[in-house]
Order: sequence, then structure tokens, then C-alpha cells
Amino acid sequence: MIKDTELREFRPTVRYQGGEGITLQTVQEAIADCAEKFGIPVAFASDQVKSGGLFNSSVEDCIVMYHPEHERDYFKFCIRVRKQGIYAFVSINDFGQSKQMKKANTAEFMKEDRAGKDMSYKIGSLIGQGLRTIGSSKMKLEQENNYYQCIFDIFDEIVS
Repeated sequence: MIKDTELREFRPTVRYQGGEGITLQTVQEAIADCAEKFGIPVAFASDQVKSGGLFNSSVEDCIVMYHPEHERDYFKFCIRVRKQGIYAFVSINDFGQSKQMKKANTAEFMKEDRAGKDMSYKIGSLIGQGLRTIGSSKMKLEQENNYYQCIFDIFDEIVS
């Protein structure tokens, strides 16, 4: 179960007039077909999004899309379809963590933090940065960012 507070807007919600036939299943099939056409690996899982507190909570079905080889270290995508009258609203949010982006952000923050500090602080900060960013790779980060750009293209192709 995904908490709605974990979700970030990946792209604005799209509204379809006459969207009676749009379901989570049809969206998933369209994404899978387009990803295959583009040669981009994607995998799916069914899940739910929980909103509200203890006494006024609600649950909404969703599908989660992720990179099959990076399920735990890339961002995931939560896709929901809501209906209102003859309209269908498709929402795409991202959630989770990216290990490479976290390491890159840590390195950048620590680099900025060292500005204007004395030498002993800078040395300690460099050591800390080195320990916190073990396993970081510019190439892996670039590959991950390229993957997200491909995902943007897939969504542009089918959800626009």
C-alpha cells in the first residue's frame, strides 16, 4: 500500500472526455505496448493508494510501473484512473528513492556546505562525502536519467 503523501507529480493529470473504456488494464497494456515498441524495459504490479487519516481514509486501486532490473533503486510510477461522468482522469505520480540521485545530491550538498569553512572542516566533510557516496557512478546516474526520459516519451505517446 502506498500512502498518498509519498507521491510526487510526475506529470499533470490528463482528462479524457468519453473515457468510459479507459481502465487501469487498458492503460497498462498501452504502456507495455509502447515500451516494447521503443525497446524500454518496464514491469507492473497492482497496488493501492491510501489517502486520509485514521477515521476518514480511502483506498484507490493503482498500477505501479518500474524498471524490472532496478525495482529497488530507481523511482517507481503510480498510475491511477478516476472516473467522473463520461470523463476519465489519468494520474501519473512517481515515488520511492533513487540511490544514484541521492548520492549525487549528497555530494553536491556537502560540496556547497564546505564553502568558506576552515581546512579541518573541509577535510572531515570530504571524508564524510566519500563514505556517503560509495557506489556513486556518473554513468549509472546518466543511464537512470535517460531511462526517465524514455518513460516521458512513452507517456507522451499514450497519455496526452
